[in-house]
Amino acid sequence: MMKTIYSNSMLVVLVLFASLLTISNISCTSHASNHEDKASVAFAKNIDKPLIENTEEVVTITESTFDEKIKQGIVIVDFFATWCKPCKMESPIIDETRKELSGKSSVYKLDIDKNPSIANRYSVQSIPTIIIFKDGKAVGQFVGLTQKEDILSEVEKFSKSK
Repeated sequence: MMKTIYSNSMLVVLVLFASLLTISNISCTSHASNHEDKASVAFAKNIDKPLIENTEEVVTITESTFDEKIKQGIVIVDFFATWCKPCKMESPIIDETRKELSGKSSVYKLDIDKNPSIANRYSVQSIPTIIIFKDGKAVGQFVGLTQKEDILSEVEKFSKSK
C-alpha cells in the first residue's frame, strides 16, 4: 500500500513538471548523461564569475547587445537556462569551442529566461539550442546536447561558403 501511494505521488510530481514545461513551451533536452557531474561542477564554478569579453569565459549577451554581436562574421550563440541540466553539461563544450575558434568566430551565451524575446524570435522551444549566425542571419542550428566536433564542422562549412 505504501509503495502505491509513493508511486502515485511521483506520478503527480511528474505530471506537474510536464505541465510546467508545456506551459512555458520550453523543454530541456539531453542526448547524453555520462559527463553530467563533471560538467555540472564546471558550470557551478563559473556561474558567479563576471563574464567580460577578452577573458577565458564565453560572454553572455542580452536583448540589448544581441543584434550588434551577431551582425558580422560567423557567430555561435548558445541559448540556455540556468535550471537546465543539459545546458550545464553543454557549457564546458561551448567554452572549448570558443577556445578552438578564437580569432575566427565569436561564441556567446544567451539566457532564455532573461531574454525571452530573442528566444521567441528564433523559435527556441528546447534547450540547449545552439544557433550559428553568418552576417546576422541564422544559418545553422543544433538542439540538445551537442559535441564540439559537430559545432566546429558546421562552422567550417559556413566559413567556406560565400
